[in-house]
Amino acid sequence: MSGLFGTLNISKSGMFTQQRCIDVTSHNIANANTEGYSRQRAELQTTKPFPMPSVNNAVGPGQLGTGVQVVTIDRIRDSFLDYQIRVEKGVDGQYKGRDKFLSQIENILNEPSDTGLSKDIGNFFDAWNTLGTNAKESNSRSIVAQNTVTLTTDLNHTYNELEKLKENTQTVIKDDVFDINSKLKQVDQLNREIIQVRIAGNNPNDLMDRRDLLLDQLSEKFGISVDRKQFEGENVTTSDDAKAKDIGDDGRPPLAADGTTNLNLVQANFPDQACRFSYVDSIQPAGGQKAGEAGKYTLTYYKNGDKTSNDNAVTITVDIQDSTDKNGVKTTAADKFKQLNQCRVLWADNSGVALNVDTSAKSQGIVAGNLPAGSSIKFENLKLFQPPSGEIKGYMSVQKDIDTYEGQLNKFAKALAFAVNGIVSQENGAIADVTSGDNVVEVNNFFVNADAQKKGAYTGTNLTKIEEAEADITAGNITINQAILDDPMKIKTAAKYDGNNRPLTGESDGSRAVAVETLRDSLMAVQNIDQDNSTKTKKADFLDGIFELNSKIGVNTIINKTGGMTLDSYFKDTVDRLGIQEQEAKKTVTNQASLLAGFTQSRDSVSGVSLDEEMANLVQFQHCYQANAKLISTVDQLLDVVINGLKK
Repeated sequence: MSGLFGTLNISKSGMFTQQRCIDVTSHNIANANTEGYSRQRAELQTTKPFPMPSVNNAVGPGQLGTGVQVVTIDRIRDSFLDYQIRVEKGVDGQYKGRDKFLSQIENILNEPSDTGLSKDIGNFFDAWNTLGTNAKESNSRSIVAQNTVTLTTDLNHTYNELEKLKENTQTVIKDDVFDINSKLKQVDQLNREIIQVRIAGNNPNDLMDRRDLLLDQLSEKFGISVDRKQFEGENVTTSDDAKAKDIGDDGRPPLAADGTTNLNLVQANFPDQACRFSYVDSIQPAGGQKAGEAGKYTLTYYKNGDKTSNDNAVTITVDIQDSTDKNGVKTTAADKFKQLNQCRVLWADNSGVALNVDTSAKSQGIVAGNLPAGSSIKFENLKLFQPPSGEIKGYMSVQKDIDTYEGQLNKFAKALAFAVNGIVSQENGAIADVTSGDNVVEVNNFFVNADAQKKGAYTGTNLTKIEEAEADITAGNITINQAILDDPMKIKTAAKYDGNNRPLTGESDGSRAVAVETLRDSLMAVQNIDQDNSTKTKKADFLDGIFELNSKIGVNTIINKTGGMTLDSYFKDTVDRLGIQEQEAKKTVTNQASLLAGFTQSRDSVSGVSLDEEMANLVQFQHCYQANAKLISTVDQLLDVVINGLKK
């Protein structure tokens, strides 16, 4: 249509279009401080011109415009910047998680300080030095006993605090698993809504912003990979799952595929068959073995990490055994137990039931089904979640560090017990305390296993039990023999004793005490105790080759071991390692904060709302609106002339 009415329609379309632009600008301004919001922009396009060239209209001045329209309202977003930020958020979350708990480990060890274990170790050896020169003084013996109690109590306390911290870490992992599953459910729902809106031909900008915000938050928890599909649908999986693909595209269920198992957490196709995570709450030996030994274990996991109801608890049996892979690499049951204990997160189906994967050479990694209550499975068939980055990985790695520090404290405690017991008893093998009725008349074990002492293992005649009890000494159970606490005069200090446990070399002979004091500078293979995690080192093995007679003082002492370490330096190395790890975590957190700030600023420059820019746009749209209104007013006047003026 041409003429005044055509001009009127053009101006009307201009007013409506500018009104829509003002609406978009208003929406941007209203959400300037909304987290995750991406600014929007109305895309304008001319309407269909009039007339179109045709057979009946081959000659003319050309097409005549008919106005303007809003064809789409787009959000301004850079997907590459989203990818970079999510990768760095994963690294940031990982080291923030490590920093959070490594700093607590530092507080537990409390080194260097005047009240830490290093001070206790020094006081322990100082007391033995005093006893060596004042053997007949009861006060010197009491000081040895009390300083030993202080050392063992602090060792026990440190070990128990590390155990509590490990439990706290597992609780945080459980909370994160529940939070992750909740966010995945929200992303899945948004994914469905976005696809529906896109199929209808509209742009679900605000829904996509909410989904991207959730994905940013998930990337802090674990490394994610996002694969864009049709109609703006997205598949979400872990960033290290290179084989994950949308198996649903060919119509087959994602959990029954060939060669590559789909482990998508959110799926555009077959969304109800996406995976989730479940949390392992407890792992208990089922065959009477000790934790970490080969055998069957009763494992209880909670579907989707939800412990609010016992109905979510699922108990299965897991068989953990030593194994050797095709390359000859041996993995012990202890290593597998630690891996399961440190991980605590299982891949599960959409309902939270843990997955069972096929480990045969032909079907490596294919999901073979799930693990409902009562299932029995080999460890290798469990699908453990091992994230490439994020808070979850940080918490899992901290648990590994805690196990390492506990192991080092255990080695320290065991080496101290073996060396001191060997010198005090002058025997390199197991030896019992001598009893008369209910009285211990001869103490041969200075350090004992507190748990075994309660059962009377050190006062019996079964040397095998004593050997086992000594081999099971840890930082958590090491203590001084109760008989010495009851009577410190039973501490053996002289070189030789008669059949009635009286010193042949006089009450003032402190040869054994001097030998114990020299342990301060003795090099021992502390680091090699229980190194293979399959068998426990015995006192005879530890003292083999380093327990010899010292002719100067007339007693067997510890000689230096090539490649060995002193007890004090071994403990200090443990503290130094912790300090380096915590320093690395803090440094990485600082660097990541700077890096993320740069990426975030870049994304904000693209997607963020600038109030100055929006106000400038608003003025522009306002003037355009007014100009179109003026045109309508002018056309109205012209029509008035044409219609009413012709009457005259």
